[in-house]
Amino acid sequence: MSLATKPSLRRDAQRNRERILDATRAAFCELGLDVGVDEIARRAGVGMGTLYRHFPTKDALIDAVVDARFTELNAAAQSALAAPDAWEGLESFLLAAVELQAADRGFKDALTTWRRDEPGVRPARRRLHAAVRKLVGRAQEAGQLRADLAAEDVLVLLWATARIVERTSGSAPGQARRFLALHLAGLRPEAARDALPEAPLTPRQLQSCTLCPPR
Repeated sequence: MSLATKPSLRRDAQRNRERILDATRAAFCELGLDVGVDEIARRAGVGMGTLYRHFPTKDALIDAVVDARFTELNAAAQSALAAPDAWEGLESFLLAAVELQAADRGFKDALTTWRRDEPGVRPARRRLHAAVRKLVGRAQEAGQLRADLAAEDVLVLLWATARIVERTSGSAPGQARRFLALHLAGLRPEAARDALPEAPLTPRQLQSCTLCPPR
């Protein structure tokens, strides 16, 4: 192989990688993470061998494309933490999360499930969970959020809104925001007239409930 040929092959490989990533983003956004890799290869116009040379597993594909969405939501969380009013910050973060879930089915799936093999996403997920704990603690310290709420309750709320987004986005896209508004009303301190019937999920329980098998 000549020296002139090698750069050309590298350019071809890079183009194929970008085509695979573009096709993956579009397929996940439209169909969610359950879309098959054969459909991604078809959309990218590459063979399965080419796809697997770049991304040996579907989990590797997921990591490659959903990290940007986690980064976007983490940025929303940091903006919420900087908001002068703690309640408004928490509310703005939750609205941003619902809007991202509605805009991208793949991210909705990734946000509400946990995979054993997600090295690329795991740091961003941890940062997000840490930010949620800070948002909850800040609003509670300000007396704007019921004291018996745990950060895990907020993450379960996002899990619940994801299901509503999934079922209503085509026919009634505003329902997830309505559901969120109803729940936010119940998170105010004045709504805490009675003790909650169960303890919140622990972080380990939350992880167990949202664990999905390797793809």
